[in-house]
Amino acid sequence: MPLFLLFVTARLKILPTDAGIKSDDIVESIKSKLPDNVAIKNQSEEPIAFGLIASILDIQLEEKDGAIDALEEAIKASDIVSQVDVIGISRSSTNIK
Repeated sequence: MPLFLLFVTARLKILPTDAGIKSDDIVESIKSKLPDNVAIKNQSEEPIAFGLIASILDIQLEEKDGAIDALEEAIKASDIVSQVDVIGISRSSTNIK
């Protein structure tokens, strides 16, 4: 019986601990902490206030129980991440607007 893996794309808004931290630094700090079968598919920035810039990441991961919670915990393990918010989750066959 063939095994099919289903994937979802989670859009996350990640806030740094300090206004001077760049989005690329956030991405580099969390790459090594991501669970297996997890990939960053898209990256953008959202200015918040007073030089604080949120990183908006589209992350593809396997659809299974606890996967989003494990992803959030892995990202929060970075010393330069202060907050992680899930903006949306979608099956990888559709687009998040």
